[in-house]
Amino acid sequence: MNTEKAIKKIEKYLGVKVERQGHIYTFLYENKTCRFHDSSGDAHSFHIRRTDDHSDLQSDYFAGYHLKNLTQFLHSLKQPDPKFPNGSLIKGRINKRAARHGIAGVAGVVIDVGLYGAYNILWNGSEQISTYPYERDLEGAE
Repeated sequence: MNTEKAIKKIEKYLGVKVERQGHIYTFLYENKTCRFHDSSGDAHSFHIRRTDDHSDLQSDYFAGYHLKNLTQFLHSLKQPDPKFPNGSLIKGRINKRAARHGIAGVAGVVIDVGLYGAYNILWNGSEQISTYPYERDLEGAE
């Protein structure tokens, strides 16, 4: 991705100021030091580490982790808003996975949204709240 577009996207999504240090761009976000490199106008080598954690070359300890693209980089720092907020009326899509889980075509109410797109759902005809991790198998009910 173009470095200038990446900077604009980061500043808009996270609300931080990206600083340039040579061919390396850095910023701080919620106790994390984030950086990426610029090579011929392209952003790459996205890296995140805790601010108080540093690499130690003598013990082969390398702080933090690398991500492949800007979307992974941004979503690891700030989770996107859920597709279905609390209280949404949903139903299971008609597909193989939903059928295996027994929710194909069944209506339910989102009770709570967990991490990484997992939903706690109260399904129609059930008295137990169940966790369902596949957001793509759910759709809004009319």
